[in-house]
Amino acid sequence: MEANGSGAVVTPVIDVNICSGCGRCVAVCPGKGITLETIKFHKNAVITHPELCTACSLCAEACPIAAIHR
Repeated sequence: MEANGSGAVVTPVIDVNICSGCGRCVAVCPGKGITLETIKFHKNAVITHPELCTACSLCAEACPIAAIHR
């Protein structure tokens, strides 16, 4: 979620084994690149549009169970 040495934006990674599907990350994402999807009968946050990531870290900060990492 921050620029790496090459200047490219490093998108966050969501651990679907931890994600509770609360949707807080979806609500705070300014680029609207995260959505909730149902995976094996369980809602999970998924980064559907990584190109919209602004590297702001709001999604990781909003996650109450630390399921989102850089």
